[in-house]
Amino acid sequence: MITLIGGEMPEYAEQRPPAGGPLYRRLIDRLPTGIRVLIAGPHSGALVRAVADRREITLLLRSRPDAERVDVRDVRVLCGTLSKLADTDRYDAVIALDGTGRLHSPEGPPLDWVESVRVLRKALRPGGTLLLAVENELGVHRLVDPGTPTAARAGDAWYPLGEFGSAPGRPDRLAAALGAEGLKVAALAAVWPLPEHPALLATPETLRYGPLDALAALASAAAAPAYRERSVLSDPRRLAAAAVRRGLGAELAPAWLAVAQLATRPGQAVPLPPALIAGPGGAVTELVKSPDGAWSRRAVQGPGELTGPLPSGRLLEERLLTAALGHDLPGLRRLLTGWMTELPNVPAGNVLVDGDRYARLDPSAPDRADALARFAHTLATGGYHHPWPGVTDVARLTDVLAGAAGLTTAPTPAPTAGDELPDIRRRHEEQLDAVRRRLADAEDRVRFYEVELGKREAELGRAKVQIAAFSGSLGYRAAKAGLGIARAARNRIRNRGSQ
Repeated sequence: MITLIGGEMPEYAEQRPPAGGPLYRRLIDRLPTGIRVLIAGPHSGALVRAVADRREITLLLRSRPDAERVDVRDVRVLCGTLSKLADTDRYDAVIALDGTGRLHSPEGPPLDWVESVRVLRKALRPGGTLLLAVENELGVHRLVDPGTPTAARAGDAWYPLGEFGSAPGRPDRLAAALGAEGLKVAALAAVWPLPEHPALLATPETLRYGPLDALAALASAAAAPAYRERSVLSDPRRLAAAAVRRGLGAELAPAWLAVAQLATRPGQAVPLPPALIAGPGGAVTELVKSPDGAWSRRAVQGPGELTGPLPSGRLLEERLLTAALGHDLPGLRRLLTGWMTELPNVPAGNVLVDGDRYARLDPSAPDRADALARFAHTLATGGYHHPWPGVTDVARLTDVLAGAAGLTTAPTPAPTAGDELPDIRRRHEEQLDAVRRRLADAEDRVRFYEVELGKREAELGRAKVQIAAFSGSLGYRAAKAGLGIARAARNRIRNRGSQ
């Protein structure tokens, strides 16, 4: 059943993907059953069905075509803008994991972030819980975006404010802003690598005092599939890992997730672990800190092999790239040899190195027989300088790395183009700069040869003039006649000798 509340958009359908994913689903599962829930904004069908399990659901959408496509039973659908939401309805929980940006339309008055939060707050009962995602306008996803945040690049960007928006710009300011509206923040987490589909949720305290090297590796691993073959300015994997390792993981996260309550009610809060990680196949693990300070993983959904101590050390791929960029051949050989000896079939993006110890980051990830070739592909096509600049072919570079690792044969097959690599524009710029340098060098050579050719042509002209001048003189004609008489005499002598 669809109820039109005003401000609905009869012909418009959402263009960007809705909020969803296994981590958001994990949070939804922790909501109490038997409560009234308002889902504000576009959310995936799987997420809506998870909320609707033993709960009374109301769904708010601005797009009428999207509202008509809702296929979840026993769900009340309100179609319209947030400003038209009735003040009389109250809910035990309000879920806005897509944020507040897609809760408005041109058919209604535009509300800024604070005004939108106030409307959502009015929809809560005393003790109600608000699950709100807030996009970071200075997050890594914006830093690698080739477009400008102030440009209207989508059909729903009627107010492309970009960095001029009113949303809080830091996690602590987000907590303070919600607190000023009477919403006490019970839990806060940074969202990686994309706001609408997180693969890593980590609290600011964990990103500040937790296992930074392992968290940096997890952030890099989360960004790899999210940006596969997408056009970006720079490699988001490296930027995400650097941000987390340097203690800026919360400040540069693409979004933040806040769990706030209008008032404290026992059993109503949604607890957040230090970190939640989504793996392949829908697996979910959480990080747990023991009393002695050690960190471990616990599988909450997926294979049991994910449960166990969290390995320490830095990501092998980063160590290899650092050695290659610094032309540290001994260090590169040591890392390659240790890798091929301990974990030859595990990709470099799934290996942590701590001294001479090599450990899997994700034990559930499948092995790859072409692990070394995949790293060669990254090194050759990722815009990285390495000790073998003359080797540009991936197959040849794989042979070189195999020899440095002490292997007699290189692993095959080589990865396909674009395998787990984003389309990095800075890499293209570096390639264009290299072509420009070669063209400039070729033009300098052409100009040099043109000058030399001009000099040779001038000297040849002078020689022709001198030859022409000498050919008309009496001495030249006498010498030419004498040379003819001498040649005739030589020929007569040769003829007599042959007789």
